Amino acid sequence: MVRARSMGMRRLRDALMGAAGLAISALLLAALLLVLAYVFYGAALRFEPEMLLTMGNATSGGLLNAIVGTWLLSGLALAISALLAIFVAIDIAQYAGARVGSLLRATVDTMAAIPAMVYGLFGFLVFVIYLGMGYSLLAGSLTLSLMMIPYLARSTETAMGNVPKELVAAAYALGASRWQVISRVLLRFGRPLIISGALLTVSIGAGETAQLLYTAGWNPGLPTWFTHSQVGYLTYVVWAGINQPTPYPQGLAFVASALLVGMILVLLLISKWLEGREVRRA
Repeated sequence: MVRARSMGMRRLRDALMGAAGLAISALLLAALLLVLAYVFYGAALRFEPEMLLTMGNATSGGLLNAIVGTWLLSGLALAISALLAIFVAIDIAQYAGARVGSLLRATVDTMAAIPAMVYGLFGFLVFVIYLGMGYSLLAGSLTLSLMMIPYLARSTETAMGNVPKELVAAAYALGASRWQVISRVLLRFGRPLIISGALLTVSIGAGETAQLLYTAGWNPGLPTWFTHSQVGYLTYVVWAGINQPTPYPQGLAFVASALLVGMILVLLLISKWLEGREVRRA
């Protein structure tokens, strides 16, 4: 009797927890759909083809310079951060001992927790002022890369950790060196998840504003060089346009928001497809 009552209470708790989890998931999904509907509907009402074909100054004209600038900043930041993050992940996973590895992981986690405004201030003082780059593509990309390194390092470490241990053991049994195992086994078989992490990192960087205000400035045209040439980006259009009292700048802000969200959704879908393909291969 007591056991039956205990089983009944356990099933009731399980059912309540399942219902609560389902309700919270539905609430989160509804919030996401509401945000997406608001952004895309507002952009559709205000969209004009010239917005995508002409350059502008964030409150007038078009978005072409901001679209190109966003990809330039994100792409260059990814190139810089990937080079550093992959070596950090390799060091943590293969070379560092337990104590050093824990220290490196704590450092990476701390970097991920630093507010974007702090990165912006650091980039302004170090890259813009001290190194004399001025407001520029390189200063903005370097600052973004500092924020992207911890995410990419963690995803790369996870990708290498998901490679079957049997493959690693077989490579060592055949006489492969540690670097051959890393380059020909871990990085090769972990490549889909590494690329997936890189795409997610780009989506994070593309949505940043605070650090770019301090390092990239704004350019109504396209940058002419890596330094001493400011660059436009979509989040600046959102920040500048939504505060204007007239309809056209607000329309630019909505269209820029829709472009950003669309870019991020596409990158997320590609990353999930790569992860799913890797799971099926495993």
